Amino acid sequence: MKYIIPVVALLICITACNSSKKVAIQPATETQARLLPALPSSIINIPFKIYMKPLLAMMDSGTAKEFTNDKWPNYTQSGCDFRYKFRFVRSPFTFGVVNNKVTIGFRGNYQIAGSKTICTFDKQVSPWVSGSCGFGNEPMRRVDLGISSNLTLLPNHQLLTSTKLDKINALDKCEVTLMQNDLTGEILDSIKASVETTCGAFDKFVQTLNNNEILRQWRSGGSRVMPISTYGFLNLNPSMLRVSKFNLYKDTLYFSIGYTGQPKFSSDSQRLVTHAALPPISESNYTMGINTSLDAVYQYSFFNKLLNDSLRNKPFDVEGRTFVIKDVNISGSNDGKIQVDVSFSGNRKGVLHLKGTPQLDVEKQVLSMPDVTFAVDTKDMMVNIAKALFRKKIMKQLANQSVLDLAALIEKNKTAIEARLNQSVTPWMSTAGTFQQFRLVGLLPQKDYIQVQAYIRGTLMVIGQPPASMLKK
Repeated sequence: MKYIIPVVALLICITACNSSKKVAIQPATETQARLLPALPSSIINIPFKIYMKPLLAMMDSGTAKEFTNDKWPNYTQSGCDFRYKFRFVRSPFTFGVVNNKVTIGFRGNYQIAGSKTICTFDKQVSPWVSGSCGFGNEPMRRVDLGISSNLTLLPNHQLLTSTKLDKINALDKCEVTLMQNDLTGEILDSIKASVETTCGAFDKFVQTLNNNEILRQWRSGGSRVMPISTYGFLNLNPSMLRVSKFNLYKDTLYFSIGYTGQPKFSSDSQRLVTHAALPPISESNYTMGINTSLDAVYQYSFFNKLLNDSLRNKPFDVEGRTFVIKDVNISGSNDGKIQVDVSFSGNRKGVLHLKGTPQLDVEKQVLSMPDVTFAVDTKDMMVNIAKALFRKKIMKQLANQSVLDLAALIEKNKTAIEARLNQSVTPWMSTAGTFQQFRLVGLLPQKDYIQVQAYIRGTLMVIGQPPASMLKK
């Protein structure tokens, strides 16, 4: 979008200087306003590539690696007749994501000891009888655990998770007889209950995020009008939203988001307001590509401000004489004509009036104005004498009336445009893309505005790369 506006401004200014006929008289009755034909839907698919190793390392380091009873290394006495102590040490997590199923695996090494006695009226009446696993010369006992969480993106733009313990496998038995009780089963049951509680807490946490006020406002806000720098406003008008499944390959997470809709651009934000609800989200394949048709409507008042901010008081040298632009005013009519009035000072003072009907050759991407006319209002005698010579010179130099070769202009600036597609956005994010095609497909001046339609094709990928500081241990 950044390049559409300068192109349009340039073509209007250049086309206005290409012939030498007298200004045509306005018709008595004004033609009704028209609109260009509706454009086909735009399809945009943007893949994401997120390098996950530092993030996974942060998650692993942020989770405790050792769990013990509250009084470790001493016993915790849960009652008059029983006391225990334990230590559980986990290995680093292993992560996997396949088609929205997240898996987390780790190995636990544990040691446990317990003692029993006989109590009467809450008083110990016999010695402690103790047993243990993994203490002294015994190796700590091993158990493998696996947790999974299925991610589902609901049509109402909420994330649903279903997290559970998939696997608990005791590699070593803890066969300790304590008062004729085998502790192995009880240990695994305790671990299982603890992990399942954590899984349930995670699912509840995700639901809490779904109900976050910011997300609720986003979902209820519907189709939005967004400011685009100083160039106007954009409404994407989405008719379909898509998200592919998430997959982790080695240390990189891949997914894509997609959009289908009718994007419209305007200098008037109120013109774009629709109050339409957001469409539901559907699942799609991982894909990429931008094929978008953009409809832009600019009020002349906005255009005039844009041009005057850039051109007012700017000097130009013409054959050794200096002219200073004081004001530029663009207007139009419903019969497709454009008029440009340029007030100038310097060596000579006056107002240059140019008028004509822009004609766009969509196939050749060339803009011309075969019926351009001009006039100069000035009290300067020398300018009046020179008008005839000026007119002949213009006609001689611009006999073929070819004004602006858009295809050549885009090709000349292709490298600069692609540079904007390949740059850092934040310390975490960058983009990588290709610029493949830009074509003007419609241009229609009207009384109060000018309508421009363009087709853009290319690719864009968002790359997430954590800063180097996160990679340091």
